Amino acid sequence: MITRIFFVEITLTIAAMTSAHATEDSVAARWTFDSEGASPLDLNGEVERDQAGPRPPEYPDFADDNTALKFNGGGYLAVPKFLNDDRFQFRNGDDITIEAWVKVETARDGQQMYVIGKGRTGSPLCSPDNQNWALRTVSHGGTVRASFLFATELTSDQSHWHRWTSDEGFECATGWHHIAVAYRFGSPESIRGWIDGQTANGRWDMGGATKEPPVVDADAVWIGSSRGGGRSNSFVGYLDNVAVHRERLSDKTIASRFNRVGGPRVAKAKPAPKPLPEVAPELDNVTAGKVLFTVAEGLPSNSRWLVDGESWPREIVSWTGDAFLLPRVPVRYDDWGIRGRWNSPLLVRFASDVSLPPGKHRVLVRARSLSRLWIGGKVVARTRKNPHGGGNLQPIVPIADPPAPGNRVVRFPQQEVFGECVVEGDQARSVRVVYELVVGGKGYRTESGEVCVAMQYENSNTFVVLSPSLSLPLTDDAVGSELVRIENSLTKLDDATRRTALLSQNEFWNHRHEIARDVIQQRTRAKHSSSEHPIDRAIAEKISLAVAHSNQHDKETTANFYERVLPILRDECFRCHGAKSKGGLRLNSHEAVLASGESDLPAVVPGDPDNSELIVQIRDGNMPPTDTGLSPDQIQTLEQWVASGAVWPAQPIDQEATRLAPILSDESFLRRVYLDTIGVPPSEAEAAAFFANPDRNEWIDKLLADDRYADHWVSLWMDLLAENPTLLNVSLGSTGPFRWFLYESLRDSKPLDRMVTELILMRGDAHYGGSAGFAIAGENDAPMAAKAHVLAAAFLGIDLQCARCHDSPFHSTTQEDLFSLAAMLRRKPITPPKTSRVPDEFFENQTRESLISVTLKLGESVKAKWPFADFTGADDSPQLDELMQNPKDPRERLAALFTTPNNVRFPRVVVNHLWKRLMGAGFVEPAHDWEGKTPSHPELLDALATELVTHDYDLKHVLRMIMTSRAYQREAIGQNESATADQRYFAAPDRRRLTAEQVVDSLFTATGREMDVEELTFVHDGTQAMSRRVTLGKPKRAWMFAGLNNERDRPSLSLPRAQAVVDVLEAFGWTGTRQQPIVERETDPNVLQPGILANGNLSKSLTRAAYKSDLADLAVHASSAEQLVSSLYLRFLSRYPNPSERQLFVSALDNGFEDRLVPSSDITPPPVDPLLPQSTWTNHLVPEANEIQQEWERRVRRGPHEDPRLRPEWREVYEDVVWSLVNHAEFVWIP
Repeated sequence: MITRIFFVEITLTIAAMTSAHATEDSVAARWTFDSEGASPLDLNGEVERDQAGPRPPEYPDFADDNTALKFNGGGYLAVPKFLNDDRFQFRNGDDITIEAWVKVETARDGQQMYVIGKGRTGSPLCSPDNQNWALRTVSHGGTVRASFLFATELTSDQSHWHRWTSDEGFECATGWHHIAVAYRFGSPESIRGWIDGQTANGRWDMGGATKEPPVVDADAVWIGSSRGGGRSNSFVGYLDNVAVHRERLSDKTIASRFNRVGGPRVAKAKPAPKPLPEVAPELDNVTAGKVLFTVAEGLPSNSRWLVDGESWPREIVSWTGDAFLLPRVPVRYDDWGIRGRWNSPLLVRFASDVSLPPGKHRVLVRARSLSRLWIGGKVVARTRKNPHGGGNLQPIVPIADPPAPGNRVVRFPQQEVFGECVVEGDQARSVRVVYELVVGGKGYRTESGEVCVAMQYENSNTFVVLSPSLSLPLTDDAVGSELVRIENSLTKLDDATRRTALLSQNEFWNHRHEIARDVIQQRTRAKHSSSEHPIDRAIAEKISLAVAHSNQHDKETTANFYERVLPILRDECFRCHGAKSKGGLRLNSHEAVLASGESDLPAVVPGDPDNSELIVQIRDGNMPPTDTGLSPDQIQTLEQWVASGAVWPAQPIDQEATRLAPILSDESFLRRVYLDTIGVPPSEAEAAAFFANPDRNEWIDKLLADDRYADHWVSLWMDLLAENPTLLNVSLGSTGPFRWFLYESLRDSKPLDRMVTELILMRGDAHYGGSAGFAIAGENDAPMAAKAHVLAAAFLGIDLQCARCHDSPFHSTTQEDLFSLAAMLRRKPITPPKTSRVPDEFFENQTRESLISVTLKLGESVKAKWPFADFTGADDSPQLDELMQNPKDPRERLAALFTTPNNVRFPRVVVNHLWKRLMGAGFVEPAHDWEGKTPSHPELLDALATELVTHDYDLKHVLRMIMTSRAYQREAIGQNESATADQRYFAAPDRRRLTAEQVVDSLFTATGREMDVEELTFVHDGTQAMSRRVTLGKPKRAWMFAGLNNERDRPSLSLPRAQAVVDVLEAFGWTGTRQQPIVERETDPNVLQPGILANGNLSKSLTRAAYKSDLADLAVHASSAEQLVSSLYLRFLSRYPNPSERQLFVSALDNGFEDRLVPSSDITPPPVDPLLPQSTWTNHLVPEANEIQQEWERRVRRGPHEDPRLRPEWREVYEDVVWSLVNHAEFVWIP
């Protein structure tokens, strides 16, 4: 009988060795796992005891009832502290033999499994790389081999690890085997191994042989695992008779250990394949004066070049550049143009014919990983494989010295190697230069880091980046500028690659859009013949009708209804009979109260309270379902209302709400349209160009075609779709960074139905920016249910949040509805987990009927089906197949049901989002919950939805329609959001504050500063896969930020420069964690907002006339104080100052203006801040890492150095003027 034990005692037997070749003193310990009553071992995790060990007749030396332990991965035994003495500590000169009986059924190739080891337990009291000794098994090519491991003094490049692995082994699932290793520390030639009693050859395959002493400390001895019990290092299989000796046992002794009927079963080692001869690659299509770059994927290994039987992988992409300099590899896209993942390792090649002068030249190569440089057919420099970082206590890598005075310093974690190149002769000649670089690999990101090949020519005192056409010194200024240019060219390459892939689906989508136009044409009326803008016409018509209807009833009747009757209905009845039609009854309109519910009795009979079911139920105490019901006064009010005819008069007209607001001035329109299209104010030059030609329609078209359109609008979709990547660990609601899919869809003007379809299909790579990232739902027991809720709210206006655990109490949707969608996304039936259900105990002993119910039975499986035909008009019928490429795929069927032209809800909800964004309120509020809601302008909403569908779901077409209307271009004095739907006239847009992203981006744009913050990652060496630690890159716009929480509150994991930006974003309503969709951000003013703009680190830094900044240049080159003030107003407020403003600021700046410049002979450039080492994941527990990040925090608080060209007393006044404009009320409000 198998007994599974958790956290119970297993016995440790320390026995004397009986072998004639071993003395009792040589035995540190032996564990037989079948003795009772000796010293206990501490057990952690899952281990099964009383398993059959080696037994007769196959193994005659063992007892018939010999038992062993089974390890299931993650479980381990630890020697208690009181037994963990110096018998287990080994130093130089000490002998050790470790032996064990093992049985392994399966093992992954390359899987390292701990049999026993001392150190490396993950204890916070010890260094993470403190392996004194260990015996492990490793699987290679189907054979399990013995492996010995120890660590020496810590190094930054992992060379402190020393591993010996046997060449021979045994095959999995072949029963019990005996393995052993022996070693004298400090004598690498003493290593010896055995498999089934036979000697085994082997090699030092990590770190090489060493005479250095091993790490020795008080860390524990573990059997079966290491590193905290992580499964990746834990033993999976059976162990018996594990022993550690303080001597090197002989071949004869070890041979005597193994006695099996049938003899040993040793799998002989296959001869290692021979490396292929190194031959310089021959590349065609190398353009004169250019560098050819190629990328091939699927290289066999990232630690070596090709061996026998292997060939170079095929080239995927190529492009040309000007220099041997590369900041990153191109993005990988799938065949639909959605971000995927490279099949790494990659082989990246640079090739060019470069004219080199005669002489002996010094060559420099900087790369993160394995590479080699060929010049004239010979290898002149190499870099090694990027070592995998272990733990988080690695030494801080100090800043390197520059290779020559004034040269750019190598950045962490790039290697820097040098070589020599000799060019014979007495004149320059063209030489073929080829650089080969390996990028990525298993467990690595496909990141190259900054790769550079440079040369120091003979008799030169500096390095230049190798180039066939450029003179590019290896300096920060020159290389920095070139890297920006290269990044721009790579972005264009990525765009071209993606857009070419997009074309593969165009035929399908063109056909779908033809179908959509046909469907719309069949159900729409002829367009209005008026030349008036349809939006303005619809708004005017509603106002006119409202004015006419408001005169149909006397003021007393109207006041009684709206002041006494309607509040009772709204507060006591609408909850169940408003948006939700409980019992088939709604009470939120005159037509609804006169209708019948499921009882077939009219809710209200005008003039007859006694026959009105509403009054009857209220009198009986059945409505509302509360303990107290309505008060006698409330009942009497409703009875009198019904008795007097149940009049539901039109709401009184607010004359201000129906009065059309004036049209914006050109200055205000300019600022509004820029902020609403591209998210930033115009530059001074753009503003001047507009004032010279203020054709509003022309500028709307121009801005909608601007690439920055995507930078502004992507935030809306990130909020609605709950995009929530985390930098450290998976947390509640975390997703992949599918922001890149959304952003690139907007940049490519992808039709909305296509974008939504590709989102639902969850394609590409989840961690590199594909729509597959939407599929991730961290710490969620039903991730597809979470995604169904997001999609329904964003695109159907159906709120399913309550339906996660029970039927919606105030909506008609059920838990089954939600999980039906989840099943379609999952592509198979789904059973809601027990944790996603209100327990039955909740409903016991209820005194009244509960508002919630659970109609889905516990454990009931829900099929994939479409539950929203009534809401949307979209039926799941065979006719839908025409809209799909794979009609058998439930997920694609769901996408088609969302985006079919028969789904009238989808385009209406989307149009409502756009209208709300531009006008400050939607036709339907709230925008994510439409059930029971009446649009304020139903015909206009339908007309805009029709425009969206018939124009190929082009969002920009609808935005253009809205922006070209007079309604959009009026002064923002409306109060539509707070009005009811029937009182929402849109005679003026609502006043809107800038979004958090607009505030931040406006600060950078107006001051002319580039965003310069850290890369959003905690891993800077590429040694952790994106699935473990994501990178979001270096933000250039505010939407690119995410939550910076590191869950550990450690300064070493802080990002001080990014935090200064995030502080502003959060003050203005942005959140870095979107655990749920965000339909409406918090926009109410708070005390943080003026504080962060007045005194925050970011605004103080950006408003400074810093060294070589735009603001400093503006002041230096200004022709007069008046011209300078005009320039500042255009930059910050998109207008010229009024007379009083001009007088105030000109007088302030005029004082000392002529003498504001320091004579050039007196100018001293400010000190250059020294470079700081990189704090990263692998060293963040080292105290120095905290100090590095704290120094960054001090620099952020200090801000940039002032420009020495300006006299301090005048400069400070100038900075005060800039500060005043940033803190002007107009700066954070859209006109």
